[in-house]
Formats: sequence, C-alpha cells, structure tokens
Amino acid sequence: MKMHLKKAVVVLFLTGSVAAANADVCNTVPGSITCGNGTVKSLTGNGMVTVNGTTVSGTTLVNGLLNAKGANFYSLEVNGNAKLTQCTINHSAHIKGSLTASSTKFDRKLELNSGQATLINSKVRSDLHLAHTDSKKQIVYLDDFSEVSGNIIFDDGEGEVILRGQSKIGGKVIGGRTVLR
Repeated sequence: MKMHLKKAVVVLFLTGSVAAANADVCNTVPGSITCGNGTVKSLTGNGMVTVNGTTVSGTTLVNGLLNAKGANFYSLEVNGNAKLTQCTINHSAHIKGSLTASSTKFDRKLELNSGQATLINSKVRSDLHLAHTDSKKQIVYLDDFSEVSGNIIFDDGEGEVILRGQSKIGGKVIGGRTVLR
C-alpha cells in the first residue's frame, strides 16, 4: 500500500509540473485556450483556440475553431474551422471544416473534410486530399504563389481547383478540374 501511495504522489507531482509548464505558455478558461510564445508538449482544446508564436512538439487536437499565427505544429487535427497564418505543420494535418491558410507550410499530406479551402502563398509538400462531404461541390482556392507538390484528390468527383496568382500543382487533379483565373 505504501508503494502505491508513493507512485500516486510521483504521478501527481509530474502531472502538476506539466500543467505548470503549459500554464506559462497557455491560458485556459472554459470554452477557450490562448497560447503565446513558447513550447508545449501537446495541445487539446474545445471551443476557441488561439495560438500565437507557439511550438507544439506533439499532437494538437482542436474541437472548435483554431486561429493560429506564427505557430509550429508537429501534427494537427481540427474538428471545426481553421485559420492558419505563417504556420508550419511538420507531420500530418487533418481538418474537418473549412481551412484558410496564409503563408503556411504543410510538410506532409493535408487531408480535408470540407466544401472549401483557401491557400494563400502556402505550400503543401505532398498530396492534398479532400475526403467525402455532403457538399455538392468542393472548391480549393490556390492564391498568390501557393503550391501543392503532389496530387489534389477529390473523393466525391465534383472538385474544382481555382488557380490564381501564379499558383501551381506539381501532380494531377483527380476527381475534379482546374480553373485558371
């Protein structure tokens, strides 16, 4: 019994240390999280999540709205809408909602469950995959020197890629068509 108590105290101490470390970077109130400059191991938020200059070295899961500026994510999963400005996603990114990305890099595959995505001066270094949605048409806007190095894949076969401002696709558009404007 004495040994179990020691283990419990150690676990509580370590949990408190992690929470205290994140508390220096992130402020949590019911319904929102705001993170500033610094590094956190992981980030999970429900509601409004605002990230400015934060590095997340592990997973990020947002159920709600993500507004990130100057952030570096290892992996990113958003169940809701995401607005990313000057961010880097080093591993996988999966967004189930609309995406607006400005001056943002996706170093691996970007997967969306969305009717619309806008990339402005942003790069996807692999495939951009738009999974099934209930939208009649899925639209991807590539603006101002945006680039998708791989394929753009629309599962529903009704996709449209709008290329503007010298944006380009390194692969093919599968399940959709390209419109130059």
